[in-house]
Amino acid sequence: MSYYIIKSKHLIPGFLFLAVASWAVALVGMTIFGIVSWTIDATVHLSLLEMAPWPLKAVLGVCGAYGGGGALCLYVTMWVYWIAVERGTILARIGWLLALLLGLHYGALIYAFVVWRKDVKKVNGPQPAGGPGPGRSEHNH
Repeated sequence: MSYYIIKSKHLIPGFLFLAVASWAVALVGMTIFGIVSWTIDATVHLSLLEMAPWPLKAVLGVCGAYGGGGALCLYVTMWVYWIAVERGTILARIGWLLALLLGLHYGALIYAFVVWRKDVKKVNGPQPAGGPGPGRSEHNH
């Protein structure tokens, strides 16, 4: 059993970390598949989706829906993180604000890999009920 601590202050359960990670992976996978599919269609005039058997189309449809919903969830989650947790320099905050505003879900993806991931530390063991508040020691098991 494990949990995660953000900047030695905020506890998040393991499933939330896995959700954010899966949203990022789904967005990257969906983007790569889209670029490859578009490139093949544009150069060879061969549609991968039209040629695929229906079970594969169903799997790709579910993956695409998860990737699209995950991109939206990742975008909202990184906005919440930027507002509530991020305390970098004013220039860094302005830069990430512009990345989130103009980059949309890809800006959120970059922000998640560059900022959020480095601030999250995994802790093994059961999650404490009170969390690391004032006067409590950090949990570095």
